[in-house]
Amino acid sequence: MDLIKHVSGALFKSRRPRIFLVLFVLGTLLAVVSATAVVVSSKRQNNMGPTSTVFLPLYIYPVPGAWDPLDHVINQYPSLGFTVVINPDSGPGGGPTPDVNYTREITKLSIRRNVRLLGYVPTNYANRDISDVYQDIQTYANWPTAGLNPTLAVHGIFFDETPQQYDDASMTYLRDLTRAVKRKGGLGPDNFVVHNPGAVPDSRYLETADSTVILEDTYDTFLERQGADMLTNISHGNRSQVCAIVHSAPNFQNNNNQMREFIKQLRGVANEMFVTDLSENYYSSFSGAWGDFVALMAAS
Repeated sequence: MDLIKHVSGALFKSRRPRIFLVLFVLGTLLAVVSATAVVVSSKRQNNMGPTSTVFLPLYIYPVPGAWDPLDHVINQYPSLGFTVVINPDSGPGGGPTPDVNYTREITKLSIRRNVRLLGYVPTNYANRDISDVYQDIQTYANWPTAGLNPTLAVHGIFFDETPQQYDDASMTYLRDLTRAVKRKGGLGPDNFVVHNPGAVPDSRYLETADSTVILEDTYDTFLERQGADMLTNISHGNRSQVCAIVHSAPNFQNNNNQMREFIKQLRGVANEMFVTDLSENYYSSFSGAWGDFVALMAAS
């Protein structure tokens, strides 16, 4: 009888750790499944939607170090696209090539795979003499050969002050400029064209550009005008045609949730965008929140 009790006790003792082990494993699996569900749910809630390109009007004179904040984020986010507009002198300037500071920085940017560099050209709402506009386009296109440096190049043209109201003459003007850019060597590889009317233009103008800045205004104005609906309506849901610029936004350093939701909303309707909390000099200086904006643009 003692032997039977001893054996029974031994079996009971040997089974108890196994039972505890099974319970422990089941508990761990449940915890893992629960944690995974929470992570998946959190990712769904925090998903930032479609990827957009950072659009940057870079009107900062490039003394050494002045463009470092841009260089830093280009390196930090190699899979994020950047469209950068340079403006040496309200256009390419009067010389065959830009000065030594612009030359140094342009040659560094033009070779980056995630950067599209555009040259600034004003049109005065289609009232500028088109021959002068053609000359600016040609000057940019000549940079690689005039500078004896293939990396001294832009990849397209940013036409500022394009018209909003439709008329046949303006339509012809814009179409002719686009043809000139698309046929021009020295502006490759895609000879990209951006128009900036600064507001919603007649939708017929959209076909004359690869992208159109249909919003260039304050954060408050965007909200007042229900900007997301406006952008969607003008592009007929085709966000690839839309660029948006919003300044005077609330400070969104340290991943402010309000601005995270705003960037997410804007990414849903605009393929290219720039948002800054600066209310002045927003094209001629980098905001303290510049890195935070780019991080939200890179978030998935």
